[in-house]
Amino acid sequence: MKTPYYRIIIWSLLSLLVASCVIPATKERYLANFERFVKNVENNASKFKNNDWQWAEKRYRLYAEKWYDKFREDFTLKEQIQVAAFKIRYQAAKEGTQFRKKIDEQILRDIEKLKKDMGNYFDENFERDLEKITEGAREIGDSAVKVVDDLLKELRKRKE
Repeated sequence: MKTPYYRIIIWSLLSLLVASCVIPATKERYLANFERFVKNVENNASKFKNNDWQWAEKRYRLYAEKWYDKFREDFTLKEQIQVAAFKIRYQAAKEGTQFRKKIDEQILRDIEKLKKDMGNYFDENFERDLEKITEGAREIGDSAVKVVDDLLKELRKRKE
């Protein structure tokens, strides 16, 4: 079975079209695409799963290394600063998301431990502590009544 030549030609043209859209041909296109990529990561980082981060990291490496090297000599100082800013923004989005995830995980662990500890407390010590609090309140109440009685006796003595 021979593959018709038109299929090979169409397939080649489609491959070139896709490659031309993916690989920036000019430094302006590179800068615009890198910025769009970074904004996408910033806007969606909180929703990214591991496979999303793997894709983003591969893409970032292309922008930060391979494609950057392609245009390195053509960049003005302002454009070099712009690229550095894109790199920092990407890393901040990546690290911020991972930091938030770690904090969220720690908070969930702490909440689970607190729930367990509170459950243990209510099961083992709550009734004993409640009895002590009640006993202390009675003693305070009894002492307060005695103090008031003593004050009233003293006032009666002075009045007479």
